[in-house]
Amino acid sequence: MQVVGTGVPTPTAFAFDGSTVFVGSGPQEMPSGPGGLFVVSGGTATKIPKTPAVVFGLVWRAGTLYVSTGPKIVGLSGWNGSAFSATKTISVGRKGFPGFNGLAFGPDGRLYAGVALNEKFDHAKDPSPLAQTVVSMTASGKGLRVVARGLRQPFQLTFPAGSKHPFVSDLSQDKGKIPPDEIVVAKSGQDYGFPTCTWVVARSCGKFDKPLILLPKHASPMGIGSVGSTLYVSLFGGTGKGPEVVTIPTGGGTPSPFVTGFVAPVIGLGINAGNVYFGDLTGRIYEVPA
Repeated sequence: MQVVGTGVPTPTAFAFDGSTVFVGSGPQEMPSGPGGLFVVSGGTATKIPKTPAVVFGLVWRAGTLYVSTGPKIVGLSGWNGSAFSATKTISVGRKGFPGFNGLAFGPDGRLYAGVALNEKFDHAKDPSPLAQTVVSMTASGKGLRVVARGLRQPFQLTFPAGSKHPFVSDLSQDKGKIPPDEIVVAKSGQDYGFPTCTWVVARSCGKFDKPLILLPKHASPMGIGSVGSTLYVSLFGGTGKGPEVVTIPTGGGTPSPFVTGFVAPVIGLGINAGNVYFGDLTGRIYEVPA
C-alpha cells in the first residue's frame, strides 16, 4: 500500500481520467483544511480552483467530470491538467430535496445517483418525492426518474462488469435500535422498505425487496467499487477490527479483509486500471493493487 497524496480532509469520492486521479472532499469530519475537489499527483493533493466547495460524488465521462455538491450536480469540462475551463449545471433539486450523494454511469448511458439523508427523517419516511431513493437521469440531466425506493442513505454506487443495475452502499441509523447496514442491487421498481423495514425485525420486511448483503451494525459502508466479480467496499466503522476495506463477491457473501490497520475512519473508494484507491480522515489517499 502506498500513499499517493495527502491533505484531502474528508475524502468522499474518486474519479479518473486515464492516470489522472480526482478526489472529492465532503463536509469536514475533522478540522484539517479546506474541502472540495482535488487532483492527486506526485504524492500531493492539490485543490482545483473555482470548483465546488463540497463534493459527495464524482464520475468522469467523455471529457466531463460530473460532481454532486449535495443540492446539485454540475459538469466540469476543459481540463488542462490544473483547472477546468467550464462549469455547467446538470441537475438541481427542487425545494425540500435532500441532495445528491454518489454518482455512477450505467451501461444504458444514464447517470445514477443516491439521494442524501435529511437528518430530520433519520427514523421516518421523508415526504420529499425523491427522498430515500436511487435516481437516474440522462447525461444532460433530463428525464429524472426513481429507480428504487426505501433506502435510508444510499451513499455511493458502482456497476460491476456485466451488471445493468447499480450496486449501492446504504447506511442505516446509528442511534436508537441499530439496524444492519446494507449493500443493495438497485433495480427498477424495487422498494427496500425504509423506515418500516430495517432488518431489526425480519418479519416487518416480508413484502419488501431484500438487500444483497447485510453488514454488521455500525460497519458503515461508504465507498464501493468492483474488479471482475469482486466488490471492494470501504467501511467507516468496520466489522470488528476498526475501519477497513473489505472484498465481497458480487453474488453476495461474507466480507473478507483487504486492508486493515487504519488509524482513522476510511471513506471514499475508487477503482482505476486494476488499482484500488481509498482515503481516510487523516487526509491520506492510498493506492493498492486489486
